[in-house]
Amino acid sequence: MTTATSNVLEDFEAFLEPDFDPIHFANELLLGTNGSDNTELDLATPIKKLKFDVDECNKRMSSIASNNYEDLVINFSTIENLQSILIDQINPQLERINAPFNRIKQEIIQPYDEAVKLNNALKRIHQTLNLLRSASFFIVLVQQLEELEQGDNFSVDDSHGDVVRLAKLHSQIRQLYQSASGEDTSTHILSVKLIRDYQGIEAARRASLINQCSQLINNEFSHLTSLHPGNRKLNNNLQALYILDPNEFFLIFDKATITRQVTINVNLLSRALQSPRNFTTIVKEVKDTSQEYFEKLNAILSGWKMDDDQTILHVVLTHYKVELLYALYWSKLNHKFKKNIASTMARVGPIAKNLKVYYEGLKNAVSEMFTTEYEKRLILDSLSLINR
Repeated sequence: MTTATSNVLEDFEAFLEPDFDPIHFANELLLGTNGSDNTELDLATPIKKLKFDVDECNKRMSSIASNNYEDLVINFSTIENLQSILIDQINPQLERINAPFNRIKQEIIQPYDEAVKLNNALKRIHQTLNLLRSASFFIVLVQQLEELEQGDNFSVDDSHGDVVRLAKLHSQIRQLYQSASGEDTSTHILSVKLIRDYQGIEAARRASLINQCSQLINNEFSHLTSLHPGNRKLNNNLQALYILDPNEFFLIFDKATITRQVTINVNLLSRALQSPRNFTTIVKEVKDTSQEYFEKLNAILSGWKMDDDQTILHVVLTHYKVELLYALYWSKLNHKFKKNIASTMARVGPIAKNLKVYYEGLKNAVSEMFTTEYEKRLILDSLSLINR
């Protein structure tokens, strides 16, 4: 071997150690490049260094192959010739064979072993480089999230769409954490302490954002005046909550719209049972207010689109597996109203007796008031419990 070849592994000793740890090396490289007092994290410099090492490894491997090409071919041919000599004349020719064998060892075996070591070092460099690339992408997302959250004008109670962008960043970071949990622990981003420590912080901030979106949605749906297509803050928070947690989205949506309307109007209908003379008036009020509410709700939800170009109304209807929210509302309303009638009639008090007296009038009033067959059938089915 020449002097140049003997120094082929110089500068790569760290990657050739038997106990080489890419995680520890990446962390040390980051600390060494940035220093302990630097407030900004520089990923470009360590990545450039690793790329330089990759190129240098490739150059040295090419140099080994090109410089020893003829010797390799010649000596492989020599090996074949020597095999027969070793078998037939091993004892008398042992001393003469040792000299060329040593030469073979120096010119063929050792360069090959060094090339293998360089190849292993190259793999470890690539491993560290990929780790830093993943970490740099993660840190860019975190920086954008931090800048958006800490901005002077950020609030979920706005119409600029910042809450949607924030939700998308949280979603991307969460996906990175989830994908990393199934990878080799020596190479995924959780092996970097900076990223691993941030996981709890991100989870807490994501939960806080979900809570803020839920509160705003609940408050906005409680006011009929807020139900209009121009209410961008409601639209943005609905989209943000759906991106952050679809299950929470449907839970809050149902509670703030369908369940709330069912609760309010079931209470009105239940009080109407105590005064059958006012039953028709109250039922008409429930019918008119419910129709107005769900017409407005359908109008705004059908006018607001998600990123996949689907309307929020389509997403909601697909979840409930219905064609109309109004029909779903009446189904739930009637279910609870029917229970209240059954409970009232089971007590066999003066209210129950009074309802029996007014039964035919109540039934006729409902038949005349409701033009939609589905709603009429539901209410009449509930009232039929009075006459049983």
